[in-house]
Amino acid sequence: MNSEAIRVIEAVAWSERFGARSVLPLKRIAADALGGDGALAARVLADLDEQGWVQTDTVGGETGWLTPRGRTAAALLTALP
Repeated sequence: MNSEAIRVIEAVAWSERFGARSVLPLKRIAADALGGDGALAARVLADLDEQGWVQTDTVGGETGWLTPRGRTAAALLTALP
C-alpha cells in the first residue's frame, strides 16, 4: 500500500468513526486527504476498491465505505507510533 492509499484509508476511517452516515462521500474524503487532487483520489479509490480495502457503491467511487479489511488496516495504522 503506497502513501496515498494510506492517507485515504486513514481519512476514510476517521470520517467513518466521527460521521453519522454509513455510506461516505469517498471521493471527497480522498481528494481532501490528497491535497484536493480529484484525479489522484479517483485512481487511489479505484485501486483500493479493486484490492478490497474499500467498497464503492457507485461508478467512479463517489460514495462507499471501508471493508472489514480496510477497517483492520486503519486500526493497525493508527496504532503504529
